[in-house]
Amino acid sequence: MIRTLFSHLFQGRKVTWYERHFMWIVLGGIVLYMVIAMAIGLQQSVWFDEAYSIMLAKQPAAQLVHLTALDTHPPFYYLLLKAWATLFGWSEFALRSLSITGAGLAVLFASLTARRMFGARIALLALPFIVLAPFLMRYGFEIRMYSIAAFIGMAATYVLVRAVQTKEGREQWLMWGLYAVLVALGTYTLYYTVLLWLAHFIWLAWTARQAKSSILHAPWLRSYLLSVLLFLPWLPAFVSQISNGALAAISQPLTIDNLIGIVSFEFLYQPSWQLNAVASLLVVFIIVTLVVFSMRAFKKVPAKQRGYLGLLAMYVAVPIVVVAVVSLARPMYVERYLAHVAIGGMLYVGVIVAISLQKASRTMKIAAGVLVLLLVVGVIQLANVGNYNFQRLQRPMVKQAALVPKCDATSSVFAADPYVAIELAYYLPNCQIYFYSQTASLKGGYAPLSDSPLHVSDSSKELASSRTIYFVYYDDQGLKMPAEHTQTSLSKFDALTVATFSAE
Repeated sequence: MIRTLFSHLFQGRKVTWYERHFMWIVLGGIVLYMVIAMAIGLQQSVWFDEAYSIMLAKQPAAQLVHLTALDTHPPFYYLLLKAWATLFGWSEFALRSLSITGAGLAVLFASLTARRMFGARIALLALPFIVLAPFLMRYGFEIRMYSIAAFIGMAATYVLVRAVQTKEGREQWLMWGLYAVLVALGTYTLYYTVLLWLAHFIWLAWTARQAKSSILHAPWLRSYLLSVLLFLPWLPAFVSQISNGALAAISQPLTIDNLIGIVSFEFLYQPSWQLNAVASLLVVFIIVTLVVFSMRAFKKVPAKQRGYLGLLAMYVAVPIVVVAVVSLARPMYVERYLAHVAIGGMLYVGVIVAISLQKASRTMKIAAGVLVLLLVVGVIQLANVGNYNFQRLQRPMVKQAALVPKCDATSSVFAADPYVAIELAYYLPNCQIYFYSQTASLKGGYAPLSDSPLHVSDSSKELASSRTIYFVYYDDQGLKMPAEHTQTSLSKFDALTVATFSAE
């Protein structure tokens, strides 16, 4: 396996420079990607989803799994983050490095998959479209499971292609067994990977039909059955998660506006509703150019490689179509929920551009250059926007806000709700953070705070003994403070506010 990944044997023909240096060029691209992603990521504040990941990872393993079952995601990423932080520490650099490492491995397997499908030249020409994709970079530094899911998904795709290309025998059996493990592991990481496995399944079934072979006797069908068996231990927890009401009310229908937003996020890192006239024209240019490149690429490649192009197209198209269909009954689109398949989409873009550039006109070469330039613009936009929350319309600034409270025996930090308390927890690990909630039993993402002694039901009574109260809240949210306390300062950090109250 190692020999296959890090060497390439060429027999009976001259070895080109890009074949000889393939891995070094790919590794250089990965390093560039990881450096940019880390540089942007370290400028961002940890926000609720990330703080929740960290809070879970700090729990004992059994409690971690229990709390995960009360929320909406499977447990593998949190266990992995716990193991990673145990080895490398809980700093932002260490925590983000897990995600960035996962993203780097996703880029590696994307390049290896492209080489196996189309050859080293096409794979290297496609590399900039992956390395410079701002949407992939954004979720490459997020302390969440998205980049790990992207890595598993692309690794599974590489193994799938290798299994298909391998003649029957021990190696093919091992490849399909490894594929089953990756499918199960991906599902244990992010449930939305099931949409990717569905894309794989449809492609394999279509390929079998083209070859006029039996699907019922296909080795990959047994591989899927094995993956289902591997997931069975978690199935009861998954069933309970479906109806536990823990899913945040942020999902949207996948409308034409959001479809355009997928393209604008991928290239410019802007949602469709933020596009001005110039940006809108650029998005139209991107869509038209990709359609032209797609038509040209499918026409130019041999029949076998045309099938591989179909696989890359399905990689991102099938999840989008399924989400669109389900959205007719229940909204389930959030841009980050498709982050794990975005790398397949950008690999497809890179490949169709690379194929189309063979004996291409000057106009097509300029168009390809403009696409790369727009990706650079998107990376700059990402650096400026950072991890802005497009659902809450807020820029996370908890890191800055956490510098205001002074934790000592005479003061208290009071969060307006569990959301704020969890965000503050990472930056104020030595503080007792009181929080207000009218609900006695907390569920979903707030479950780690359920039955906490810091749960405050009446701020005017329970914080009266504190000489100084630092009240942290979003927007215009406010609560009644003890009568003997008066406000002495107010510090605003975008939508987050820290109000200081002192006893008279």
